[in-house]
Formats: sequence, structure tokens, C-alpha cells
Amino acid sequence: MTEIPFTPPGPMPFRLLLDEAMRLTRRHFRTIYPAVAIPVAVVSTLFASFQVSWLSGAMKSLGSTQLFTNPRYWLLVLVSLGMVIASYNALQTAAIFAVSGVPVDMKRAWGFTFQGRVLLTLALWFVLVLGSSLCCCLALVVFPLLAFVPPAMVDEGRFGLQAVSRSIELARHKPPAGWGESPVVKLFLLLFVGTLLAYLVGFVVAIPFQVPMYIDMFRKAAAGQDIGQGMSSWMWLQVPAQFLNTLASMAVYLYVAFGIALLFYDTRGRIEGTDLRAEIESSFPAPPPPPPGGPWS
Repeated sequence: MTEIPFTPPGPMPFRLLLDEAMRLTRRHFRTIYPAVAIPVAVVSTLFASFQVSWLSGAMKSLGSTQLFTNPRYWLLVLVSLGMVIASYNALQTAAIFAVSGVPVDMKRAWGFTFQGRVLLTLALWFVLVLGSSLCCCLALVVFPLLAFVPPAMVDEGRFGLQAVSRSIELARHKPPAGWGESPVVKLFLLLFVGTLLAYLVGFVVAIPFQVPMYIDMFRKAAAGQDIGQGMSSWMWLQVPAQFLNTLASMAVYLYVAFGIALLFYDTRGRIEGTDLRAEIESSFPAPPPPPPGGPWS
């Protein structure tokens, strides 16, 4: 009897991955989005208000750099940046819940995010990404390799360097279909699509708030007036733009989170399926072929 060779399950096509991520985003949008987008939008708006207030004072003092030397400014920068990173992890946690079939509980997602070991892992993740971004285009490789860090924390309970190594292990998996179906390539494309969508949405949101400012600047320049006069009032118009831009960006990030969650389970399932088959074959080897001249010859 001829043994049928084991064929690992095929990877999820990238187009199907995008479609399924959109379907899950629509299905769980009302449950996940408001609990994350609203607090992050409020924090980013407060930061924008503080920034405009100090910039207005700096413009009056002829280009003073007091804004960037004030410790309160940098404290608010860290708080705002930390809130964005924590919000993304909350989105990713909720997406893992939804994809794995666990009921989505945003209190549980936020509670998990603010655990000490999770915050330390996110800090490590941020340092690695920031360090790679300082080395020219290295971030284009490092960021996709570390995209599975949040799923590894949520679903596998790995933290710190274990989560980082697990993410790299899964992202570098080489399927038989070739490099085009490798997880790291799909992660790069998914993050590229998400970044492009976020920029496009932000551009559309900012147009109604920036066009009047530029028109006023051009009119004053044509009339020979001081362009900086009255600029502080236009700067305050960017505060509601920041609020709307944050709300729009969080919707895009939720879509990307579902894409990463789907790819995480797809990749791990194929790896574990191959490992399970190899373990079965080692524990229960196939019987030797019948000797020549037997009854089946």
C-alpha cells in the first residue's frame, strides 16, 4: 500500500486575509472601537491643545524654544505616546479574543494591557522598533518581525524576550509555497496597507481644517502682510482635526489588528500541524514494506 505523503495546510491567501479582517472589523466594531478610540482621541487632543498653547507663546517670543525645553511638554509626549502603544495592544488583545472565539471583553483587554509584564514587553518592543528606525530602513524588516509580540503575550503567555523570539520565529516561518506566502512578507504588506490607509484618512480629515489656513497665508503674502500675524488662531483649528484624525486612525488600526491576529493563528496552525505530524510519525512509525514475493506482489 502506497503511503500518501503529508501535505501541510496551505497558507491563507493575502487577499482572503484582507477580506476576512474587514469582515471581523465590521462585526466587532461597536464592541471594540469606542472603548479604545475615544480615550486615545481625548488624550491626543489634550496634547495638541498643550502644544498649540506653547507654540503660540513661542511665536510671540520670536522663535523661542521654551516649548521643547519644558519638562511638562516631554512628560505629555511620553504619556501620549504610551497611550497610543497601550491602545494598540488593547485593540490587538480584543482582536485575539474575537478570532480565537473568546467573548470580547474590553475591560479584560485593557486590564491585560496594563499589567506590569505587558507594559515592560511593550516598552521593549518600542525600544527595538525605535532603535531600528534610527538605522535607515532597518525598521521595514524589524517591525514586521515583531508584529506577533502582542498575540504571543495574549494567547501564549510569553513576555519579554520570549515574546520577541516567538514573534520572530513565527514571522520567519518558510512555507512550502515559497517566499511570497511567508508570514513576514504578508506582515510587511499588511502594515504597508494599514499605514497607507491611515495617511489617506488623515489627509482627508485634515483638508477642511488646513485649506482655510493656507488660503489666508497666501492672501497675506500677496498683500505684503506678515504671514505670522493671526497664525495662532489657525493653529487652534488643528486641535479638532487631531481629534478626528485619531478617531479615524484607530479604525484603521483595528483593521490591521484583526489582520495580524488572523495571520498569527494561520501561521501557528500550519507550524503546529507539521510538528504534530512529525511527532506522530516518530512515535508510530509506518510498518515496513512486505518482502518480495509476498501475497501482494
